[in-house]
Amino acid sequence: MDRRNIELKIFGLIAGMAAGMILLAGFALAVAARHADLREREYEQTLVGNGLRQRAKEIQVALNPYIIWDEAVIKLDNRYDPAWASQNIGQSVGGALGNEVVFVLDADNQPIYGHVSGKDVSPTAFARYGGRAVRLIEKVREIEADPKRVAELRAVHRSRVTLIGDDPMLITVSLVRPDLKAKTRGPRAPLLVTGVPVANSVVKAFSDRFLLHDARIQVIKAAQLETSAAQRVIGKTADGRRIVMRWTPRKPGEELLRSASPILGVALLAAVVGSVLLFRTTRRAVKKLLLSEAEAKHLSLHDPLTGLANRTLFTDRLVHAHALLRRKPGLLGVLCIDLDRFKEVNDSYGHDAGDQLIREVARRLKTICRDTDTICRLGGDEFAIIQPDTTPAGAAALAQRVVEGLSGEVDLSIGRAELSCSVGVAVVSDAEQGQAELLRQADVALYRAKEGGRGRYCFFEPEMDAALRLRKGLERDLRAALDNDALKVAYQPLTDARGQIIGVEALARWTHSERGEIAPAIFIPLAESCGLIGAVGSAVFRRACYDSLRWSRLEVSVNISALQLSDPGFVDDMVAVLAETGARADVFMLEITETALLKDSDGVHEALRRLKRLGFRLALDDFGTGYASLAYLRRHPIDKLKIDRSFVSSLPGNSESLAVASAIISLAKSLGLKATAEGVETQGQFDALIKLGCAEFQGFLLGRPMPADAIGDVIAGAREMAR
Repeated sequence: MDRRNIELKIFGLIAGMAAGMILLAGFALAVAARHADLREREYEQTLVGNGLRQRAKEIQVALNPYIIWDEAVIKLDNRYDPAWASQNIGQSVGGALGNEVVFVLDADNQPIYGHVSGKDVSPTAFARYGGRAVRLIEKVREIEADPKRVAELRAVHRSRVTLIGDDPMLITVSLVRPDLKAKTRGPRAPLLVTGVPVANSVVKAFSDRFLLHDARIQVIKAAQLETSAAQRVIGKTADGRRIVMRWTPRKPGEELLRSASPILGVALLAAVVGSVLLFRTTRRAVKKLLLSEAEAKHLSLHDPLTGLANRTLFTDRLVHAHALLRRKPGLLGVLCIDLDRFKEVNDSYGHDAGDQLIREVARRLKTICRDTDTICRLGGDEFAIIQPDTTPAGAAALAQRVVEGLSGEVDLSIGRAELSCSVGVAVVSDAEQGQAELLRQADVALYRAKEGGRGRYCFFEPEMDAALRLRKGLERDLRAALDNDALKVAYQPLTDARGQIIGVEALARWTHSERGEIAPAIFIPLAESCGLIGAVGSAVFRRACYDSLRWSRLEVSVNISALQLSDPGFVDDMVAVLAETGARADVFMLEITETALLKDSDGVHEALRRLKRLGFRLALDDFGTGYASLAYLRRHPIDKLKIDRSFVSSLPGNSESLAVASAIISLAKSLGLKATAEGVETQGQFDALIKLGCAEFQGFLLGRPMPADAIGDVIAGAREMAR
């Protein structure tokens, strides 16, 4: 054969192979598209099912404060109080929680209170709903008959979706239980029956959350369950019909096939043209081109300092690893790594030392990871790892190796630096969750790991998103509350052995416009972490200064956080508030924690000295639970020790707590300090502390936190009795 025939045969072979591959790819794409559509439908149905269960769980959790409540047992069972039921069950469970139907059943399952559509109704109206709730009531009563199971569950609920009239409704039956000391009259407790319409709320919530198209709720016969639409059965009626949620499923495979068809045609033509070009290109030219391209690609896709993949290559690898999940089911893991206190190395030793540390970290990561893993430097001291074909245990093992491998001292040219890291891990089992979301989840988990103390790893959990959103929302609302002067101050009495009030402790209180009372245990740590503790402390102290002017010879205690005490301008702010309000410093007892003394810095010491010179007195709060020592008590001008409630709560029966309390009181006396017992709630605790020689007491036995006006009334009442 001549040269032309050989060229034609080679060209035909290359073009035929290219065309065949394109056609085969088209067929494979069509099959994959069908499977993708089926998997999308199954995935949406699974999401809706999980979402429905989560919705029922959310409703049950919201009911917990109202069913696990001593006062509810007393007012609904011991001595039924309809006015209390209307205010605390009807308005709260029905109004605040959004339950359209609320009924209370007595121990004999007879209705004693009803609240429907925002209004109190006759208990006899329960007849419309009772038939649908019979089985749920029986299940709750079965659980109630087993005290061990009730103790394990703590909150006893049973829920189901049923048809009330023409409207689907989520009915929940909950067992009313005491949380502390209350007891029911008989062996059975009252029941709380609530109902929430599900049609409009569920359709809207799930359409928004899962991007469902044409979602609706229908009541159909069992024979009508076969349909081309996606659906999820959410309940069953008394006559056997099914309550289903239906929607038009997305068909990503079909859409991909339609969009890919013209591309396949163009690809076929391009394959022919490419074959001609490839045939006419010499081997040497191709080799040079490939070498040049590889070099340029490497420079564009790798970090010049470490040689690791850069963010661009990381994104590309993540997209490819993510796409593989569509064809080969499995798990894909992403780890985000952040070096702890890297900025300190840069600030202390310079950027050259920082670069050395980064290169050492890259070297260690290469020895830790598999060849199939992708290691990336996202920038600065942030790294990431793509771990394909993994398991949760495998991801945890890799994270642990990273934490251990990047811990300890590192030799640098200018000295030794301490190295540690925090790792966030996210694992996905399907390709429907976007790559950006996967990376974001790993980053959220990294934030939680650093928040939990650094030098550790943490897996992403859905609750982290909810917690993060709640935290951000509370932080925003706390700032608004401070701007609007919405924080209130309550005062808990401090008494002597005779029960006479000799002082009060100022306690911050925050009533949220939507969430109600926010516990100090929640918003005080939040204020410390987001830099608002100074503003909160200043607001409480300012209010306490104004209120102190009402009372003569009454000690006012105010809590001071370690962060406030470390602020160089803290003492000056206190002086400014005294000048603004006209209050006297010698009235106040500033309570500080052992955490503040642990720093033992010259700044903290000087701040305490200045406060003493101004006339403030100082108390060491929660004494005995931390690391306080005699050295701290000698170094700092402390006036009082407060015995932590953990030692008081087990008195008088616990010999160890009795010994600790006695030791603290003796220590205070030997150093010329006062001793105050916190958390006194029983007469036995009070009597035991008096025998030990304690002179000051604080707790619910002697007085709960109350408004300033109430303190004045209590003092006035005591004076009248004295007369």
